Amino acid sequence: MRRFFSTIMLYAVILIGFSWVYHNNDNARAAVNRIAYVAQTNFQQLKSRVTGQKATTTASAKTQQTSSDSDSVSGRWKKTTATVYVSYENQTLQQAALDAIAKWNATGSFKFTQTSSRKNADIVMTTMSKDNDAAGMTQMSVDSLTGYFVHGTVYLNTAYLLDPSYGYTMERIVNTAEHELGHAIGLQHTNNISVMQPAGSLYTIQQRDIDAVNELYSSQANTSSSTSSSIKTSTQNIAAN
Repeated sequence: MRRFFSTIMLYAVILIGFSWVYHNNDNARAAVNRIAYVAQTNFQQLKSRVTGQKATTTASAKTQQTSSDSDSVSGRWKKTTATVYVSYENQTLQQAALDAIAKWNATGSFKFTQTSSRKNADIVMTTMSKDNDAAGMTQMSVDSLTGYFVHGTVYLNTAYLLDPSYGYTMERIVNTAEHELGHAIGLQHTNNISVMQPAGSLYTIQQRDIDAVNELYSSQANTSSSTSSSIKTSTQNIAAN
């Protein structure tokens, strides 16, 4: 009996310690969330193979994570500002894009200025509708001699974002737009709690994202970059709670 209670106490201490680390360490929390999501996704995919049903993962907001498939882009704008043309017929995506622009502008680290000229815009925000595991994608053209961006296109994928079966709330759509604009600024993926987490829709802009922009634009541009790169934000079939 004494051994039984000792074992219970040991497990309790371990559980308390794990809980403390989870709530006080961003990296640990992000890692646990990723592991939980992968486990849920694998289970649902296995279930779908057995039953033939469409795989759907139901998870809490903290575990609604997705995998990513990205091609690294290295570059930045010459200044901390860029003009953007927003081209969405769908009102949900239009509002999400405007909200994402406003949130980045509110950070003071980078300013997007809307323009009515698609031809002269530095960045064009538009749609794609492809079943390619990408909820959003950003393509950037880089001057390899200077390391500065010359043009960019941000795509939001209606095949995922506007399909109710994927469970994208307005908040997650805005987060996706913020994520893609982060790529258009020059930010790359990070596994920390960040708008730039590969999932792309779990988090809004964090202080670490603002710091990353400030650091990027305080350093010299990378002149060894390629002339064109693309970043994809992948998605899985996630049902919102």
